Amino acid sequence: MGTQTDEFYRRIRLSHEVISFVEMIAPDQEAQLLAVLEGEVACDRTAQVRRSLNCRVVDPTGKITPRATGEVLTPYGTELRAWRGIRWTDKFGVVQEEICPLGVFRLAKSTIAYKADGTSDIALEAYDRSRTIQRDKFTAPYVVQAGTNILTAIKEIVKRTFPAVEYDTITTVLVTSAPMLLDTGSDPWEACTQLAKSMGCEIYFDVLGRLVVAPPPDIAAQPAPDFSYFDSDGGHMIDLGRDFADENAFNGVVVTGETPGDEKPPVRGEAWDDNPSSPTYRYSDYGEVPAFLTDNTAKTEEDCIKIAKAELALLLGRPASLSMTTLVNPSYEAGDVVHVKLTRAGVDGLYGIDAFNVPLGGSATQRLALRERRAS
Repeated sequence: MGTQTDEFYRRIRLSHEVISFVEMIAPDQEAQLLAVLEGEVACDRTAQVRRSLNCRVVDPTGKITPRATGEVLTPYGTELRAWRGIRWTDKFGVVQEEICPLGVFRLAKSTIAYKADGTSDIALEAYDRSRTIQRDKFTAPYVVQAGTNILTAIKEIVKRTFPAVEYDTITTVLVTSAPMLLDTGSDPWEACTQLAKSMGCEIYFDVLGRLVVAPPPDIAAQPAPDFSYFDSDGGHMIDLGRDFADENAFNGVVVTGETPGDEKPPVRGEAWDDNPSSPTYRYSDYGEVPAFLTDNTAKTEEDCIKIAKAELALLLGRPASLSMTTLVNPSYEAGDVVHVKLTRAGVDGLYGIDAFNVPLGGSATQRLALRERRAS
Protein backbone atom coordinates (compact mmCIF):
# COMPACT_ATOMS: atom_id res chain seq x y z
CA MET A 1 0.00 0.00 0.00
CA GLY A 2 1.25 3.44 -0.81
CA THR A 3 2.16 5.89 1.93
CA GLN A 4 -0.66 8.36 1.41
CA THR A 5 -2.18 10.48 4.17
CA ASP A 6 -5.32 9.58 6.11
CA GLU A 7 -7.02 12.52 4.42
CA PHE A 8 -6.28 11.00 1.00
CA TYR A 9 -8.02 7.75 1.93
CA ARG A 10 -10.97 9.68 3.33
CA ARG A 11 -11.24 11.87 0.24
CA ILE A 12 -11.22 9.03 -2.33
CA ARG A 13 -14.55 7.97 -0.81
CA LEU A 14 -15.95 11.48 -1.40
CA SER A 15 -16.31 13.79 -4.37
CA HIS A 16 -12.92 14.79 -5.79
CA GLU A 17 -11.10 15.75 -8.97
CA VAL A 18 -8.93 13.06 -10.57
CA ILE A 19 -5.36 13.82 -11.64
CA SER A 20 -3.57 11.39 -13.95
CA PHE A 21 -0.65 11.63 -16.35
CA VAL A 22 2.02 9.60 -18.14
CA GLU A 23 5.60 10.75 -18.52
CA MET A 24 7.84 9.57 -21.34
CA ILE A 25 11.54 9.08 -20.50
CA ALA A 26 13.63 8.87 -23.67
CA PRO A 27 16.81 6.73 -23.77
CA ASP A 28 18.83 9.96 -23.35
CA GLN A 29 16.76 10.61 -20.14
CA GLU A 30 14.89 13.59 -21.60
CA ALA A 31 11.43 13.66 -20.00
CA GLN A 32 8.15 14.77 -21.56
CA LEU A 33 4.53 14.59 -20.39
CA LEU A 34 2.15 12.85 -22.78
CA ALA A 35 -1.43 13.93 -23.46
CA VAL A 36 -3.37 10.81 -22.43
CA LEU A 37 -6.86 10.15 -23.80
CA GLU A 38 -7.46 6.92 -21.85
CA GLY A 39 -5.62 3.96 -20.40
CA GLU A 40 -4.95 1.85 -17.35
CA VAL A 41 -2.26 0.15 -15.33
CA ALA A 42 -2.84 -3.52 -14.52
CA CYS A 43 -1.11 -5.41 -11.70
CA ASP A 44 -1.21 -9.20 -11.23
CA ARG A 45 0.72 -10.84 -8.43
CA THR A 46 0.50 -14.27 -10.08
CA ALA A 47 1.96 -13.13 -13.42
CA GLN A 48 5.64 -13.43 -14.31
CA VAL A 49 5.59 -9.73 -15.28
CA ARG A 50 3.61 -8.05 -12.52
CA ARG A 51 2.67 -4.62 -13.95
CA SER A 52 1.64 -3.40 -17.39
CA LEU A 53 0.48 -0.13 -18.90
CA ASN A 54 -1.82 0.39 -21.86
CA CYS A 55 -2.81 3.88 -22.88
CA ARG A 56 -3.84 6.01 -25.85
CA VAL A 57 -2.19 9.40 -26.30
CA VAL A 58 -2.35 12.29 -28.73
CA ASP A 59 0.50 14.30 -30.19
CA PRO A 60 -0.92 17.73 -31.12
CA THR A 61 2.36 18.99 -32.59
CA GLY A 62 3.28 15.75 -34.39
CA LYS A 63 6.83 15.96 -33.04
CA ILE A 64 6.88 12.61 -31.25
CA THR A 65 4.63 10.58 -33.56
CA PRO A 66 6.89 7.78 -34.87
CA ARG A 67 7.64 7.76 -38.58
CA ALA A 68 10.66 5.44 -38.52
CA THR A 69 12.25 2.75 -36.37
CA GLY A 70 14.27 4.04 -33.46
CA GLU A 71 12.31 7.23 -32.79
CA VAL A 72 11.37 8.09 -29.22
CA LEU A 73 7.93 6.43 -29.18
CA THR A 74 9.16 3.18 -30.66
CA PRO A 75 10.16 0.27 -28.37
CA TYR A 76 13.93 0.77 -28.29
CA GLY A 77 14.64 1.87 -24.74
CA THR A 78 11.95 4.45 -23.95
CA GLU A 79 10.31 4.16 -20.53
CA LEU A 80 6.93 5.41 -19.39
CA ARG A 81 5.95 6.42 -15.85
CA ALA A 82 2.31 6.69 -14.82
CA TRP A 83 0.58 8.49 -11.95
CA ARG A 84 -2.95 8.92 -10.64
CA GLY A 85 -4.14 11.03 -7.73
CA ILE A 86 -6.80 13.41 -6.50
CA ARG A 87 -7.28 17.15 -5.97
CA TRP A 88 -9.68 18.71 -3.48
CA THR A 89 -10.34 21.95 -1.62
CA ASP A 90 -9.92 21.79 2.14
CA LYS A 91 -12.06 23.55 4.77
CA PHE A 92 -9.85 26.64 4.53
CA GLY A 93 -10.42 26.95 0.78
CA VAL A 94 -6.90 25.75 -0.03
CA VAL A 95 -6.49 23.37 -2.97
CA GLN A 96 -4.73 20.14 -1.96
CA GLU A 97 -3.54 17.22 -4.04
CA GLU A 98 -1.90 13.84 -3.57
CA ILE A 99 -0.59 11.70 -6.40
CA CYS A 100 0.34 7.99 -6.40
CA PRO A 101 3.03 6.53 -8.68
CA LEU A 102 1.68 3.59 -10.67
CA GLY A 103 4.88 2.12 -12.08
CA VAL A 104 7.87 2.40 -14.39
CA PHE A 105 7.36 0.64 -17.72
CA ARG A 106 9.51 -0.16 -20.74
CA LEU A 107 7.70 0.62 -23.99
CA ALA A 108 6.96 -2.59 -25.91
CA LYS A 109 4.60 -1.54 -28.68
CA SER A 110 3.27 1.64 -30.27
CA THR A 111 0.45 1.72 -32.81
CA ILE A 112 -0.45 4.89 -34.70
CA ALA A 113 -4.00 5.43 -35.99
CA TYR A 114 -4.24 8.06 -38.74
CA LYS A 115 -7.81 9.36 -39.01
CA ALA A 116 -9.74 10.81 -41.92
CA ASP A 117 -10.08 14.20 -40.23
CA GLY A 118 -6.29 14.60 -40.26
CA THR A 119 -5.76 13.77 -36.60
CA SER A 120 -4.01 10.74 -35.19
CA ASP A 121 -3.52 9.03 -31.88
CA ILE A 122 -0.97 6.56 -30.56
CA ALA A 123 -1.72 3.40 -28.58
CA LEU A 124 1.12 2.42 -26.23
CA GLU A 125 1.77 -0.94 -24.58
CA ALA A 126 4.44 -1.19 -21.89
CA TYR A 127 5.59 -3.53 -19.11
CA ASP A 128 7.57 -3.23 -15.92
CA ARG A 129 11.32 -3.80 -15.93
CA SER A 130 11.09 -7.52 -15.21
CA ARG A 131 10.09 -8.15 -18.84
CA THR A 132 13.26 -6.40 -20.04
CA ILE A 133 15.36 -8.70 -17.84
CA GLN A 134 13.32 -11.66 -19.07
CA ARG A 135 14.20 -10.80 -22.69
CA ASP A 136 17.90 -10.25 -21.92
CA LYS A 137 18.65 -13.97 -22.07
CA PHE A 138 22.06 -15.41 -21.29
CA THR A 139 24.24 -15.55 -24.41
CA ALA A 140 26.72 -17.90 -22.72
CA PRO A 141 26.51 -20.29 -19.76
CA TYR A 142 26.22 -18.29 -16.53
CA VAL A 143 27.42 -19.74 -13.24
CA VAL A 144 26.50 -18.64 -9.74
CA GLN A 145 29.40 -19.98 -7.72
CA ALA A 146 28.95 -22.01 -4.54
CA GLY A 147 29.06 -19.82 -1.44
CA THR A 148 27.52 -16.79 -3.18
CA ASN A 149 25.11 -14.78 -1.07
CA ILE A 150 21.71 -15.37 -2.70
CA LEU A 151 20.73 -11.70 -2.70
CA THR A 152 24.09 -10.82 -4.25
CA ALA A 153 23.48 -13.45 -6.94
CA ILE A 154 20.11 -11.85 -7.76
CA LYS A 155 21.59 -8.35 -7.96
CA GLU A 156 24.43 -9.48 -10.23
CA ILE A 157 21.94 -10.98 -12.69
CA VAL A 158 19.77 -7.85 -12.62
CA LYS A 159 22.83 -5.60 -13.16
CA ARG A 160 23.40 -7.24 -16.55
CA THR A 161 20.30 -5.39 -17.76
CA PHE A 162 19.95 -2.48 -15.32
CA PRO A 163 23.35 -1.51 -13.86
CA ALA A 164 21.96 1.47 -11.91
CA VAL A 165 18.68 0.02 -10.64
CA GLU A 166 17.65 0.84 -7.06
CA TYR A 167 16.77 -1.88 -4.54
CA ASP A 168 14.31 -2.33 -1.69
CA THR A 169 15.26 -5.71 -0.28
CA ILE A 170 15.71 -7.63 2.91
CA THR A 171 19.16 -8.82 3.91
CA THR A 172 20.15 -12.46 4.13
CA VAL A 173 23.08 -14.63 5.14
CA LEU A 174 21.87 -17.49 2.94
CA VAL A 175 24.37 -18.65 0.31
CA THR A 176 24.37 -21.13 -2.51
CA SER A 177 25.88 -24.41 -1.35
CA ALA A 178 26.70 -25.66 -4.85
CA PRO A 179 27.30 -23.99 -8.23
CA MET A 180 24.14 -22.95 -10.08
CA LEU A 181 24.50 -23.31 -13.86
CA LEU A 182 22.22 -21.23 -16.08
CA ASP A 183 22.32 -22.39 -19.68
CA THR A 184 22.68 -20.23 -22.78
CA GLY A 185 19.27 -18.90 -23.77
CA SER A 186 17.73 -19.35 -20.33
CA ASP A 187 15.55 -16.70 -18.71
CA PRO A 188 17.40 -14.44 -16.21
CA TRP A 189 14.18 -13.27 -14.55
CA GLU A 190 13.12 -16.86 -13.93
CA ALA A 191 16.52 -17.47 -12.32
CA CYS A 192 16.01 -14.42 -10.08
CA THR A 193 12.52 -15.62 -9.16
CA GLN A 194 13.87 -19.05 -8.25
CA LEU A 195 16.66 -17.56 -6.14
CA ALA A 196 14.16 -15.30 -4.34
CA LYS A 197 11.91 -18.29 -3.60
CA SER A 198 14.85 -20.09 -2.04
CA MET A 199 14.91 -17.20 0.49
CA GLY A 200 11.15 -17.51 1.03
CA CYS A 201 10.64 -14.22 -0.84
CA GLU A 202 8.74 -12.62 -3.69
CA ILE A 203 10.59 -10.55 -6.28
CA TYR A 204 9.13 -7.74 -8.38
CA PHE A 205 9.59 -4.13 -9.47
CA ASP A 206 7.59 -1.64 -7.44
CA VAL A 207 5.80 1.52 -8.53
CA LEU A 208 9.05 3.51 -8.37
CA GLY A 209 10.95 1.03 -10.55
CA ARG A 210 12.93 -0.40 -7.60
CA LEU A 211 13.65 -4.11 -7.35
CA VAL A 212 11.87 -5.56 -4.33
CA VAL A 213 12.90 -8.86 -2.71
CA ALA A 214 10.82 -9.50 0.40
CA PRO A 215 8.72 -12.20 2.10
CA PRO A 216 5.02 -12.37 1.17
CA PRO A 217 2.79 -10.30 3.49
CA ASP A 218 2.00 -12.19 6.71
CA ILE A 219 -1.65 -11.67 7.63
CA ALA A 220 -1.05 -12.96 11.15
CA ALA A 221 1.45 -10.15 11.76
CA GLN A 222 -0.69 -7.40 10.24
CA PRO A 223 -2.55 -5.40 12.91
CA ALA A 224 -5.17 -3.97 10.52
CA PRO A 225 -6.21 -4.22 6.85
CA ASP A 226 -4.92 -1.65 4.39
CA PHE A 227 -8.41 -0.59 3.33
CA SER A 228 -12.05 -1.59 3.90
CA TYR A 229 -15.22 -2.05 1.85
CA PHE A 230 -18.43 -2.24 3.87
CA ASP A 231 -22.18 -2.27 3.13
CA SER A 232 -22.30 1.22 4.62
CA ASP A 233 -19.67 2.71 2.29
CA GLY A 234 -22.38 4.47 0.30
CA GLY A 235 -21.38 3.17 -3.13
CA HIS A 236 -17.63 2.78 -2.77
CA MET A 237 -18.17 -0.95 -3.43
CA ILE A 238 -20.17 -1.00 -6.66
CA ASP A 239 -20.62 -4.73 -7.14
CA LEU A 240 -19.18 -7.98 -5.84
CA GLY A 241 -18.96 -11.47 -7.29
CA ARG A 242 -18.15 -14.58 -5.28
CA ASP A 243 -16.54 -17.73 -6.64
CA PHE A 244 -15.91 -21.12 -5.05
CA ALA A 245 -13.62 -23.45 -7.03
CA ASP A 246 -11.05 -26.13 -6.30
CA GLU A 247 -8.95 -25.57 -9.45
CA ASN A 248 -5.39 -24.81 -8.31
CA ALA A 249 -6.68 -24.72 -4.72
CA PHE A 250 -3.70 -26.46 -3.16
CA ASN A 251 -3.44 -26.90 0.59
CA GLY A 252 0.14 -28.14 0.64
CA VAL A 253 3.46 -27.63 -1.10
CA VAL A 254 6.17 -30.25 -1.49
CA VAL A 255 9.59 -28.95 -2.51
CA THR A 256 12.42 -31.16 -3.75
CA GLY A 257 15.90 -29.68 -3.81
CA GLU A 258 18.22 -31.05 -6.44
CA THR A 259 20.95 -29.58 -8.59
CA PRO A 260 22.18 -31.02 -11.91
CA GLY A 261 25.71 -32.32 -11.43
CA ASP A 262 25.41 -32.41 -7.64
CA GLU A 263 26.24 -35.89 -6.35
CA LYS A 264 24.33 -35.38 -3.11
CA PRO A 265 20.90 -37.05 -2.84
CA PRO A 266 17.86 -34.79 -3.30
CA VAL A 267 16.38 -33.21 -0.17
CA ARG A 268 12.70 -32.63 0.49
CA GLY A 269 10.52 -30.35 2.61
CA GLU A 270 6.77 -29.81 2.98
CA ALA A 271 4.31 -27.19 4.20
CA TRP A 272 0.60 -27.82 4.75
CA ASP A 273 -2.57 -26.05 5.80
CA ASP A 274 -2.54 -27.26 9.41
CA ASN A 275 -5.24 -24.90 10.66
CA PRO A 276 -8.20 -27.07 11.87
CA SER A 277 -10.62 -24.15 11.34
CA SER A 278 -9.65 -23.81 7.67
CA PRO A 279 -11.95 -25.40 5.03
CA THR A 280 -8.81 -26.67 3.27
CA TYR A 281 -7.34 -28.17 6.45
CA ARG A 282 -5.05 -31.04 5.53
CA TYR A 283 -6.97 -33.61 7.60
CA SER A 284 -10.50 -32.42 6.74
CA ASP A 285 -12.83 -33.86 4.13
CA TYR A 286 -11.05 -31.66 1.58
CA GLY A 287 -8.09 -34.03 1.79
CA GLU A 288 -4.51 -33.44 0.75
CA VAL A 289 -4.04 -31.46 -2.47
CA PRO A 290 -0.32 -30.77 -2.79
CA ALA A 291 1.59 -28.72 -5.33
CA PHE A 292 5.07 -30.02 -6.22
CA LEU A 293 8.10 -27.84 -6.90
CA THR A 294 11.73 -28.57 -7.71
CA ASP A 295 14.32 -26.02 -6.64
CA ASN A 296 18.00 -26.27 -7.49
CA THR A 297 19.06 -23.82 -4.77
CA ALA A 298 17.63 -25.83 -1.85
CA LYS A 299 20.32 -28.01 -0.28
CA THR A 300 18.76 -28.90 3.09
CA GLU A 301 15.35 -29.92 4.39
CA GLU A 302 15.17 -26.54 6.14
CA ASP A 303 15.70 -24.76 2.80
CA CYS A 304 12.89 -26.78 1.23
CA ILE A 305 10.50 -26.09 4.10
CA LYS A 306 11.16 -22.35 3.89
CA ILE A 307 10.42 -22.34 0.16
CA ALA A 308 7.31 -24.48 0.68
CA LYS A 309 5.93 -22.15 3.38
CA ALA A 310 6.42 -19.07 1.22
CA GLU A 311 4.69 -20.73 -1.73
CA LEU A 312 1.83 -21.98 0.45
CA ALA A 313 1.23 -18.43 1.69
CA LEU A 314 0.54 -17.44 -1.93
CA LEU A 315 -1.87 -20.36 -2.47
CA LEU A 316 -4.09 -20.53 0.60
CA GLY A 317 -7.51 -18.97 0.18
CA ARG A 318 -7.89 -19.46 -3.55
CA PRO A 319 -10.99 -21.69 -3.24
CA ALA A 320 -12.92 -18.66 -1.89
CA SER A 321 -12.28 -15.69 -4.17
CA LEU A 322 -14.04 -12.40 -4.77
CA SER A 323 -14.19 -10.14 -7.78
CA MET A 324 -15.17 -6.60 -6.96
CA THR A 325 -15.83 -3.35 -8.79
CA THR A 326 -15.15 -0.26 -6.73
CA LEU A 327 -14.32 3.41 -6.88
CA VAL A 328 -10.60 3.83 -7.54
CA ASN A 329 -7.88 3.57 -4.90
CA PRO A 330 -4.65 4.13 -6.88
CA SER A 331 -2.28 3.33 -4.00
CA TYR A 332 -2.60 -0.47 -3.98
CA GLU A 333 0.20 -3.01 -4.37
CA ALA A 334 -0.56 -6.67 -5.05
CA GLY A 335 -0.60 -8.53 -1.75
CA ASP A 336 -2.30 -5.72 0.18
CA VAL A 337 -5.05 -6.89 2.54
CA VAL A 338 -8.57 -5.44 2.56
CA HIS A 339 -11.55 -6.04 4.81
CA VAL A 340 -14.72 -6.75 2.83
CA LYS A 341 -18.17 -6.88 4.41
CA LEU A 342 -21.38 -7.50 2.45
CA THR A 343 -23.94 -8.93 4.85
CA ARG A 344 -26.41 -10.28 2.28
CA ALA A 345 -23.60 -12.23 0.61
CA GLY A 346 -22.31 -13.63 3.90
CA VAL A 347 -18.97 -11.94 3.30
CA ASP A 348 -17.11 -10.47 6.26
CA GLY A 349 -13.38 -11.12 6.32
CA LEU A 350 -9.89 -10.29 5.23
CA TYR A 351 -8.91 -10.76 1.61
CA GLY A 352 -5.61 -10.42 -0.20
CA ILE A 353 -5.41 -8.52 -3.48
CA ASP A 354 -4.03 -10.77 -6.18
CA ALA A 355 -4.78 -8.48 -9.13
CA PHE A 356 -6.21 -5.03 -9.79
CA ASN A 357 -6.31 -2.23 -12.33
CA VAL A 358 -5.88 1.52 -11.99
CA PRO A 359 -7.66 3.42 -14.77
CA LEU A 360 -6.21 6.73 -15.89
CA GLY A 361 -9.62 8.16 -16.75
CA GLY A 362 -11.56 9.97 -14.05
CA SER A 363 -14.94 8.32 -14.65
CA ALA A 364 -13.67 4.73 -14.73
CA THR A 365 -13.96 2.18 -11.93
CA GLN A 366 -11.47 -0.27 -10.43
CA ARG A 367 -11.55 -4.06 -10.57
CA LEU A 368 -10.09 -6.13 -7.72
CA ALA A 369 -9.41 -9.89 -7.72
CA LEU A 370 -9.33 -11.03 -4.09
CA ARG A 371 -8.72 -14.30 -2.27
CA GLU A 372 -9.56 -15.13 1.28
CA ARG A 373 -6.53 -14.79 3.52
CA ARG A 374 -5.81 -17.70 5.81
CA ALA A 375 -2.95 -18.58 8.10
CA SER A 376 -1.73 -22.18 7.84
